[in-house]
Amino acid sequence: MKTLHRFAVVGLPVALAIGGMFLLVSCPSRDETSQPAAGGPPDAVARLGDSFVTRAELEERLVREIRPRDEDSYQAPREPVTPESVLREILAEKAMSLEGRRLGYLQDEQLASSIQQSEHQRLAQMVAENCLRERMGTDESKVQELRKTDPTLTLDQARVVVRRQILEQLRGELTEKFQLKKLSDNFMEAALIHQRLLHQPAQPRSESWILNRQVRNELSEKEKSLPLATYQGGQFTLKEWFQGVCNIVPPRRPSDLNTPAGVGRLLENALWVPLLVAEAKARGYDQDEKLRRDIRQMEDQRLLYKVIEEKTKGLAEPTAEQTKAYFEKNAERFAQPATLKLSQIWCADLEKARQAKAELDGGADFETVRKDHSLQKEETPYPVSAGGEGLFWAELWQGEPNQVLGPVRGFYGSGVKWRLVKILEKTPAKAQEYSEQTANNAKWAWMDEQRQRLLADYRKELLAKCAPEIFHDRIKDIDPLEIAMTKGDN
Repeated sequence: MKTLHRFAVVGLPVALAIGGMFLLVSCPSRDETSQPAAGGPPDAVARLGDSFVTRAELEERLVREIRPRDEDSYQAPREPVTPESVLREILAEKAMSLEGRRLGYLQDEQLASSIQQSEHQRLAQMVAENCLRERMGTDESKVQELRKTDPTLTLDQARVVVRRQILEQLRGELTEKFQLKKLSDNFMEAALIHQRLLHQPAQPRSESWILNRQVRNELSEKEKSLPLATYQGGQFTLKEWFQGVCNIVPPRRPSDLNTPAGVGRLLENALWVPLLVAEAKARGYDQDEKLRRDIRQMEDQRLLYKVIEEKTKGLAEPTAEQTKAYFEKNAERFAQPATLKLSQIWCADLEKARQAKAELDGGADFETVRKDHSLQKEETPYPVSAGGEGLFWAELWQGEPNQVLGPVRGFYGSGVKWRLVKILEKTPAKAQEYSEQTANNAKWAWMDEQRQRLLADYRKELLAKCAPEIFHDRIKDIDPLEIAMTKGDN
């Protein structure tokens, strides 16, 4: 099993999941094993409850984990990257998602609304695409007929017109099929509520427009459920109308939403998706296996973010004294980083890299060899540092100006390639004095270290409770660098 030292700190955003789906899932207790359980995918490398991790999933994650990240600048080197260490991270994340389900985070309004909107967009797209495919046909006869009646149209323009006509026809059919009815008597109330949120926010805001949090927090449940339209099997509420408002870039939001007519015009546009969703459900598209799998994955990811957010939101900032002490203890991490200015010849494989090196050793000019062999024929020399080179930095730093190193590996595109490296300049790290800027850097590094320690303990606790299975025989031959060599741009 190969081991790589990493400098990565995984930064995680925050977000969202589907309303109403609250599953109480407990973690089974199992001993680790080298043999995969029956019923799992053939390339499974681990199992947690009824969830499996495949070799492909592990390999994809390994390629990401060996790369340095922007936030690594002030972080201490992390533990080595091995297939097992990364696999345990994946399993811990799955355990955290399960814990989020158990804690009921899927009922969070922000999570539920976001996932529901994503699912509805997918369903609407499925209906629209299938309808266009069914009604346009493969011979494009309707497009050709339109061009005969209007020769000024290009082929692409004619296709756009025909598609629009088909979708307009579909909308009329769905309006009739689902008995869509707008409740115009409620439009004035909607307009007044809009003006209240816009001009009289409950909490002061610097923005001059309505925010999503206002829709969640400042509307009463009665206001949120105010129906603006009904259709067979559902209704379109004021909450959904405001979600549509907030999805519009503020400068482009209509200026007449303070009037019943303005409310109605925006409603007209917003009702298209609910009609398509109703049709999608009538066709059974909401049970599509891929859709359900994608939604489940989306839920898991958003639950992970939510669990992390909730687990770490109470972390306090360090005092001024703690910050300074932390800086002094780790001064080398806050120094101006050492840099190397490089000129490089990127090669398609090791054989070509060795061939290019042999030509250089024979006295050939570096630029000439680059034009003959490099994947990048033209390259302006530029400085690099440990923050960009990651696990390859130590080897590069051993070089001296005018020395050619190689073949050595390096990050190329989204993968790894062989290269020859000519050192042009070498600049050692430079210590920095304690200042407002370095204090700020030290403060955030201190907080991130506390955050990572807290999460590491939490992951360890969850994994001990869930006792995942790792199929060791299936990961012992995995080499992250060898995998990365097959990825990325050629």
